[in-house]
Amino acid sequence: MNDKKTRKIAIITDVHALLEPLQSALDDIERRNIKEVYSLGDNIGVGPNPGEVMNLLEKRGVISIAGNSEDYINFGIEPFPYFDCLKEKSYLWTLSKLDEHQKGLISLYPHSIELLIGGKKIGLCHFSNDVRFDFTNRSVWTYQDAINRKLPNPYEQFLYTNSDEQRAEIIAKIGKIIDIYGKNSPVLRGYLSASDKPLFRGRRVDIFDAIIQGHVHFKIYESSKSTNFYSIRALGIAYKKDPIDTASYVILTEKDDGYDFEEVLVKFDREKMEYSILNCDNPDKTICRYTNMGRYR
Repeated sequence: MNDKKTRKIAIITDVHALLEPLQSALDDIERRNIKEVYSLGDNIGVGPNPGEVMNLLEKRGVISIAGNSEDYINFGIEPFPYFDCLKEKSYLWTLSKLDEHQKGLISLYPHSIELLIGGKKIGLCHFSNDVRFDFTNRSVWTYQDAINRKLPNPYEQFLYTNSDEQRAEIIAKIGKIIDIYGKNSPVLRGYLSASDKPLFRGRRVDIFDAIIQGHVHFKIYESSKSTNFYSIRALGIAYKKDPIDTASYVILTEKDDGYDFEEVLVKFDREKMEYSILNCDNPDKTICRYTNMGRYR
């Protein structure tokens, strides 16, 4: 008799400080007796409950990757040129809700994790184009634009990651920043982090059988000849096409020759989440748009 337990992995992403969908998803994962749980980043940012979300993730033993929202805590906002006054106020609000222990945990998040399941190599990250410095030419917006315009093979932008072209660009931009701002400039922090600790230890994404990522917020699955690219839906975020009262996560179930990939939808207390959003004093209400609370945008 084979008593070996089947390995199951649960993956969430882009919690964005929404406590109610996180609680429901983790409760469902616990009911399924899944012990190996990963978050692909943006646990915090914009939403109303960053401290409570951090506490719950720690209590449940979730292994987290750094997203751009964690990078704001680790590097400050200076490396990120897209910050305006409202985003800065929201960042400062989130920062004020985190204690030193939680900030310490965030500082330990890696930017990528590699798994082997059913003999297949899986790469986990927040986004395959590095959110620490790659903001314009290969961003979530260029990816979504390629998808919306039905351009061929939008995933090809991810092949830039850890390429010779990318390494040369990082070196050149570091040099330019030093020339303008000096070698101690906080603007350098994202570039230096990406240079010192690149995604996937400096290896190209197409050596993996699958890349699983967040950041996009809605679900996009693509495949190249070598690699499946899964951009999974954000945990509690919903757009017009999504069931707005469900939290979303995925389960990988190991097989002898790979894995099964399953999206799971779990009901959560939508009314309580909306109450939390509307009654918190975060000055940025972008989360209303993210969660399809159209009347409050």
